[in-house]
Amino acid sequence: MGFTPTASKVAFVADSTLGLSPEEALKEGIHLVPQQVIHGGRAYRDLVEIRPEEVLRLLERGERLTTSQVAPEDLRETYERLLKTHDRVLSVHVSGKLSGTVATAESVARAFGGRVLVLDSWSLNGGLRLVLEEARRLLRAGVAWEGLEGALAPFRARVRGYVLPKTLTYLHRSGRISGLQHFVGGLLRILPVLEIREGGVFPGPRVRGFGEGLRKVAELFRRDFPEGAQVYLAHAGNEEGARALGAAIRQEGVEVLGVLPAGAAVSVHTGPGTVALFAGPRG
Repeated sequence: MGFTPTASKVAFVADSTLGLSPEEALKEGIHLVPQQVIHGGRAYRDLVEIRPEEVLRLLERGERLTTSQVAPEDLRETYERLLKTHDRVLSVHVSGKLSGTVATAESVARAFGGRVLVLDSWSLNGGLRLVLEEARRLLRAGVAWEGLEGALAPFRARVRGYVLPKTLTYLHRSGRISGLQHFVGGLLRILPVLEIREGGVFPGPRVRGFGEGLRKVAELFRRDFPEGAQVYLAHAGNEEGARALGAAIRQEGVEVLGVLPAGAAVSVHTGPGTVALFAGPRG
């Protein structure tokens, strides 16, 4: 017979791409482990040793930043601590195609004899949050521990993200586009809409200017979710842009669950001013 845990017996872990501070996450029963932000040859633990506003400030000053996966020792310490008071740990993380965190977590989890289950969200930020919330719902509904990943798979496959940078500068810095693309795109005010699906990031339509980009994100969202969805919005220091995007998608059947900071993982690669929409099917 499979193990059917109750909410009180399972601890929930996510990495800091979730879009919540450690304190906010803990209020929702989620224990955060930090991604790492690399600056000047030193690694800083995201949200612990470096704050989102500092990341944005450094980027705007032209500093070179990168990000890296959660450190194994942070995962190990978290699992050990939580298993003293819980039967199991569910550890849900940023897509394995975007970060090595899932692989590292799986390696660390082997030492705990099946008491830690690691799930790849196939997303990040609001998409990660949607997948984690659905996993919690399934457990409350009585899904067995051994069958959780299979039960979650159809929902996870439907989650989508749409990311609109304010400028091409940071995509160029992070090596996502060439110097020529950056030069020509800057002259013509061309921006890409990036689509996140099944764990990968794919170039979507190119648009002329940020305003047109917001309209295109809303159009792509309606294409993928014609019957409505549950949505998280995110932004990298661009509350006005997030509000405009929220207004563009409001219609019957759309439930905007919240607005999140984009966090270091998005900000470093797409830059300050970025806005994003993460959507999943309604339960």
